[in-house]
Amino acid sequence: MSTSEGKGISIERILIIVLVVLLLVALLYIAFTMGRRSGGTPMVEEPVVEDPVAAVLPVEPADDSAGQPAEEPTAEEPPAAEASPTSSARRLELEPTPTPFALSNEDDPRHILDLANPDHLDYFNNPDTWYDYETENIAAYRVEDGHLFGVDYDALNRGVYWSYTSVQSGNLYAEISATNGDCVARDAVGLTMRLDPEQTPSGYAFEVSCDGAWRLLRYRPAGKPTATQVDWTASDAINQGPYATNRLGIWGYYGKFYLFVNGFQVGDHFDPSPPWSYGYFAAYVRGQISYPLTATFDDFAFWHIPFIP
Repeated sequence: MSTSEGKGISIERILIIVLVVLLLVALLYIAFTMGRRSGGTPMVEEPVVEDPVAAVLPVEPADDSAGQPAEEPTAEEPPAAEASPTSSARRLELEPTPTPFALSNEDDPRHILDLANPDHLDYFNNPDTWYDYETENIAAYRVEDGHLFGVDYDALNRGVYWSYTSVQSGNLYAEISATNGDCVARDAVGLTMRLDPEQTPSGYAFEVSCDGAWRLLRYRPAGKPTATQVDWTASDAINQGPYATNRLGIWGYYGKFYLFVNGFQVGDHFDPSPPWSYGYFAAYVRGQISYPLTATFDDFAFWHIPFIP
């Protein structure tokens, strides 16, 4: 081997040694840097993403085994009313209808009505729909706190004073809840239908007394006597006494009337010559012994009666 070849080999070995040293230095630097990160200055951790491409693209909801879209996580929202399974629309929570009675008798005339859905419903939340007034020593009515309040100041007055509505209708079934005041005997509360405001008093009135009786009247304009259609008749369906509440119902189809209290039919009547087939409604308290006599009314509703051939 020549001298030049020996020198060449020595230079190659030196280069290899230098590269190995540089590699070791680099490894030591990397280890030192990682050590500082793990135990020294805190670092902000980056989110771990399995698929960095998917992280920046909109994600389609995956289908589950039933073929329905999987639910996406959403931000917390205030609780809302339930939506139907096929719609994303929210639903308002409606007040229950004021007619909880189940009809077990197919002969009940109300059987043809959808009692769960009145054609008109009034919870006495709007004072503009009922006539309010106060006449000294006579009567007073007002809508307040979701009720119609009535006062009869004069038990000796043979007339009737009431509050009437701003809506009217013809053949229908109407209901109202009436709560007695501090009543006795034949002190009464009532519901009137087919009232003609140009001929007051008028219309058919169904009333119940404090001592558990009912009657049906046909009021006639001033100067003419009230026509009693059905006189006082006792009924176990009526809740008696002061502060008792009764649900009064009157079905009127032309001259045929059915009367209900608390869901039970208490009587019926046929008027062969009804003077009215259309009109307003009224509610009233009428003292016969007590005065001033108060009463409250709530949950007024009516249903149109379809044509009966």
